Amino acid sequence: MKVLKFENVKLHIIFWSVYIIYEMAVIYILFGRLSSFGDYLGHYILNIGLFYFNAHILLPSLTGRGKKSYFLVPIGIIMQMVIFIIFKFLIHYLYDYLNISVYPSFTTNKDYAVSSMFRGIDFMGLSIGYWFALTTFQNRKKIADLETIQLKNELQKQELEKTLLLTENAYLKSQINPHFLLNTLNFLYNSVSKYSEKIADSVMMLSDIMRYALTNADEDGKVRLESEIDQVYNFVKLNQARFNQRLNIDLVTNGETEGLRIIPLVLITLVENVFKYGDLLNENFPAKIITTIDAGSLTFVTQNLKKKKVVEGGYGIGVKNVRDRLAIYHQYELIIEDTETEYKSILKIEL
Repeated sequence: MKVLKFENVKLHIIFWSVYIIYEMAVIYILFGRLSSFGDYLGHYILNIGLFYFNAHILLPSLTGRGKKSYFLVPIGIIMQMVIFIIFKFLIHYLYDYLNISVYPSFTTNKDYAVSSMFRGIDFMGLSIGYWFALTTFQNRKKIADLETIQLKNELQKQELEKTLLLTENAYLKSQINPHFLLNTLNFLYNSVSKYSEKIADSVMMLSDIMRYALTNADEDGKVRLESEIDQVYNFVKLNQARFNQRLNIDLVTNGETEGLRIIPLVLITLVENVFKYGDLLNENFPAKIITTIDAGSLTFVTQNLKKKKVVEGGYGIGVKNVRDRLAIYHQYELIIEDTETEYKSILKIEL
């Protein structure tokens, strides 16, 4: 069985320590309290185990087999997800037996299954990105080694370089989530639709967002404005489902989109920042996402209160990406109003 070598244990320990501290900080900010040590210990062992099993054993074993990989990878991921959810339930029942407190608690098995599925998808998505990065690094190392010993077979060297470029391209796409997960999500949708329409709708929305992100734009590098706005709505609905409709967001669209085109993943990047850094639980100050189209001009406004504590960096990376991409394709103006308590972006584009 093919596996990827595990290296630099110290770096992995530092990463997971920072990751766990970040998640616990977010939980404390949102709910005002933490769960028990036993709860975190059991679930993080299972989640991190899923991460490494997926990246170091499952994916290396099932990829690289030509056309068979298109069937083996989705099947393997589905089986892995089923086993993961089963283990989550076993841990849940063990906690009940040992009287280990869990917060927040789930009232029904369906809620627990939905939460476990989303948790599994998060760690598998993170694991896939890690796997692509590790594969790219190891391919680079192979090329460097071949060059140092003055490899005589130049054809073999070119083939390795081609494989490297394909791997790097696939890694860039995996930042939204890899293409083969779409088949898995479609399978999950068909499986749960007859039991829970709510769960099925959430799975389908996630699938639509991933498919949109992985779909190449037309020759001019643009997509229909209507498609970009639809994904904003899907992204909002999906996050509302994750938080049981508790998020306070005013989502408004004014004007006609017909015939207008925009480069993809610009609006949704700004919206993602709202969910990543915004305080969306304050009923008195809901976040605002307002789209206005008038005579071929688009004005897109996001406004939100800031979370009191954000472990990771602020809005800079996403905003820089938006500016760089827009500068190539559109005449635009991006106004940022950033205070200690509130963040507002106003994007104006000539379409």
